[in-house]
Amino acid sequence: MIRRGPRRDLSQGSSPARARGEGRGARAALRHLVAVLVLLVPLALLGGCAIVDPLSRDICVQALPALEADDARITVVAVDPDPAKEGNLRISYRVDDRAGARRKVLICAFGRDTPTGDGRALIGLRDHHGDIGDARFYMLRRFWLGDPAAVAEGASRVAMAPGALPRGLLTLQPTAARLLQGLVDATAPAALYALLALGCTLIWGLVGRVVFVFGDIAMLGAYGALLGALVAKSFGAAAAGPLVVLAVLVAVAVGASWGAVLGRIVFVPLAAGPAQPVLIATVGLSIALQEFVARSQGARDRFLEPLLDHPRLVADGPFTVMVTPMRLLVVALALAATVSVLAVLPRTRLGRDWRAVADDAATARLFGVDPDRVLIASFALASMLAALAGAILTLAYGGTSFHMGTMLGLKAVVAAVVGGIGSLPGAVLGGVVVGAVEALWSAVFGIEWRDPAVLSLLVVFLVFRPTGLLGLPERPGRCDPRR
Repeated sequence: MIRRGPRRDLSQGSSPARARGEGRGARAALRHLVAVLVLLVPLALLGGCAIVDPLSRDICVQALPALEADDARITVVAVDPDPAKEGNLRISYRVDDRAGARRKVLICAFGRDTPTGDGRALIGLRDHHGDIGDARFYMLRRFWLGDPAAVAEGASRVAMAPGALPRGLLTLQPTAARLLQGLVDATAPAALYALLALGCTLIWGLVGRVVFVFGDIAMLGAYGALLGALVAKSFGAAAAGPLVVLAVLVAVAVGASWGAVLGRIVFVPLAAGPAQPVLIATVGLSIALQEFVARSQGARDRFLEPLLDHPRLVADGPFTVMVTPMRLLVVALALAATVSVLAVLPRTRLGRDWRAVADDAATARLFGVDPDRVLIASFALASMLAALAGAILTLAYGGTSFHMGTMLGLKAVVAAVVGGIGSLPGAVLGGVVVGAVEALWSAVFGIEWRDPAVLSLLVVFLVFRPTGLLGLPERPGRCDPRR
């Protein structure tokens, strides 16, 4: 049972000193968010510089030993895009064997090998004699590239000339590069959990209770993003830009509509009562939404074709650091939504009404503010954030399932508690912490025990720091938002 606690952060405005302290905290959080956005700009610019897909380059280089004699030593001189066709690679290399040294060129063609492929499969090779025959190409793919031992043996005969090595913005040592890659890997889950925790905290500020249903609303948003991308494809849109835009718009619209309906029908009648009915309602809603999606969309997992997933080189060295344009895009979306909630919302009428109802619902009603209307609008906004998180999940990872909302909802609560339940900047910070812990655990220990490790943060913070990282001490008493 989660006890109805006091409102914090934006909801505590009775003390001018407290309000000034919270204002400074919010401004500091905004400065940190802007700093992160500024740091992402060079990475976005870098995305247009690395025009050779590293994974495609590695596949093409791995095929070289199979085309030369067993005693040949191969030195890759240059790797460039094929000027004849976009997506293909042109490798210039030198061969040293008993016949002497000579220069050669290999063209690697990439595309879809199956109707559902991602467009990055090796589908053809051309050397100085012309196109390699189908039978020889099949044998090379099946018995050379498909055999890790053969690839490893061939790699010992291949050297990369300094001019053929890719260059990033930085050259890092292995330890620093692995740390930077871990931070890059943590960006997408951090954005996901920050949005979910923000939605959870917006409702906590009004009703003083944790709502677990936002994970399932994120699931609805994920299906909405999938539907939006498929609709864009059905109208002939092939570029990633229109697909992403329509996917996000449909996801946000789905979240807003469901949030407004659920807020009006379920949570407005229960806001004045004790905590137990709200908790039961959230669990029941979670089950109902999952069953609705399973019956209407099918129980099997759905997948979206990867978009903007060609990795770009951030740092070179013994350990390379990669980032995909989609990763940068979803982080930018999350940052824009976060800054809007923390900086723009307090200056709008809804933000002022939210603050008034969170401070004292009875007094706000005397001044003409309807707490029910504020709760419905806030639930719609919180659901939009959750749906955007679901869209990020679909766009960044591709997989969507009807049962994924349960774990997302639990992690949203963990992020809100870690940051300080009731604190909007704390919710963002908690999402970043949860995303970083998840990425670090996955990199070091694997994903088998990742979710229990993340959920254990809830126990740790409730025992040793129940107010979270940015939460304020509890105040006795609170006002009923329905009174």
